[in-house]
Amino acid sequence: MSNLMRLPGARLVAHAAFFLAIFLVLMWFMGGADPLTMSNVALAAMYATAMFGMVILVGLSGQVSLGNGALMAVGAYTFALVSMNWATVPIIGVAMNGWWAMGFALVGGIVFGLVIGGLGARLKGPYLAGLTLGIAVGIPAIANRFPDLFGGETGLLLTVPYPEGGYLPEPEEGFEEIPVDEATAGTETGTETLPTEGEGADETLAPEDLLTVEDLGGDAAASDAASPEVLPTEGEGADESLAPEDLLTVDDLAADGSAIDASPTDVPSADVPVDVPADIPVDTLPPSTDMNDPGFLIEYWQVSLALIVACFVGFVALNLVRGRQGIVWRAVRDDPVAAAVSGISPAWAKVSAFMISSVFAALAGGVFAQLLSYVGPGAFPLGLSLSLLVGVVLGGRSSLLGAVIGALIIVWLPNVVRDLSDGRGWDEQVTNNMPNLLYGLLVVLVVLVAPGGIVGSIMAGVAKLRRTRREVEPPAAAIPPAPAEGHTRR
Repeated sequence: MSNLMRLPGARLVAHAAFFLAIFLVLMWFMGGADPLTMSNVALAAMYATAMFGMVILVGLSGQVSLGNGALMAVGAYTFALVSMNWATVPIIGVAMNGWWAMGFALVGGIVFGLVIGGLGARLKGPYLAGLTLGIAVGIPAIANRFPDLFGGETGLLLTVPYPEGGYLPEPEEGFEEIPVDEATAGTETGTETLPTEGEGADETLAPEDLLTVEDLGGDAAASDAASPEVLPTEGEGADESLAPEDLLTVDDLAADGSAIDASPTDVPSADVPVDVPADIPVDTLPPSTDMNDPGFLIEYWQVSLALIVACFVGFVALNLVRGRQGIVWRAVRDDPVAAAVSGISPAWAKVSAFMISSVFAALAGGVFAQLLSYVGPGAFPLGLSLSLLVGVVLGGRSSLLGAVIGALIIVWLPNVVRDLSDGRGWDEQVTNNMPNLLYGLLVVLVVLVAPGGIVGSIMAGVAKLRRTRREVEPPAAAIPPAPAEGHTRR
């Protein structure tokens, strides 16, 4: 086995197989999970994606960052703007989709990582922390300075999952999208199309086109459709008013003027495509990532997206950490002078760590935008950057596994607090701020008791146990050497 690992590319293949197995196992478990569990796993995968970069930046290169939440905002806004404004990829001309938009988010992360890394290459300690803190506060606030582009405080609303061509597909030729009235609000599409060319292009629905159930005769034929009806002001029916569902249009009548029987058994459910029988219980179908499938579940689609990105980023991070670049980062962290003497550029090592961390954060931001279906300053507060740092410290700042554990803690702790508050009459403000208090207490506890985090403490305990076992075991009895040839023992 050790000989196989020495072959060129063997380590890459092994790491790829490892993360592929993790993805398949997790997706198998998600196939039988409830939507809430899927949402929590998707959030944990998104946090882990950003924390992989924090492990490289904080754990391996020894730098401090309080601004990775703002770098997530860079990726999220880039993803949203590209998806909403471009139907095709520039220059290449192919149809825009989510993966292309994630690629643009990656490019945005590279650019901002190089800029921030270049500014912080000569800074350390509290000065570097101050720079990244200013970034965490300043970048999300840019949206308020350019509301026409970034949506201001309201932000940008996304619709996911989206078809080929981005979030705003072009309407069919000869049709335009118009908002539906209140009587048809709540349908799956939320819009209806009217012809813009040819017969009926200029037709609109007038008030006299609306019919009520009282306008139909005994045989359901239309009678006195255009004459107004006076509702009684006294006696029976004086307080009755027409609800939206009481309104009928000419489309609700057959060619002979009789009402169309639209019983619930004849009308497909809004959640099921028209070509699928409505009597199929959707809940019994296996979840699918295809939005045209009757078993489509938005949470399953989201968790599959988050896990794909997390496994890809984890694969890249693991190869960097165990490769030559990881040795460079550790050398600069431990002794920059000795690293410089050996031919390593400490400045470029720090810039590269910032760039990789920024790319991972931008990809996590693109996933976050699709999980929330929203991008705005309120989604990327300073608390998000602090949560990422806290998660890395708790899990283990030098371990990729520690990043995963820290992501699980960040997602799990608020749910635990919410469960404890149910039925105990806690104030909502106390419930919302309790996780932050617990984060602070856990960080203090880890710094005092387990500086290496959960993973670091476990590894240190295992190493100590091995040393103790070697000291306790007696040495093997010395075997006397065999006598030389030609000599006999007396």
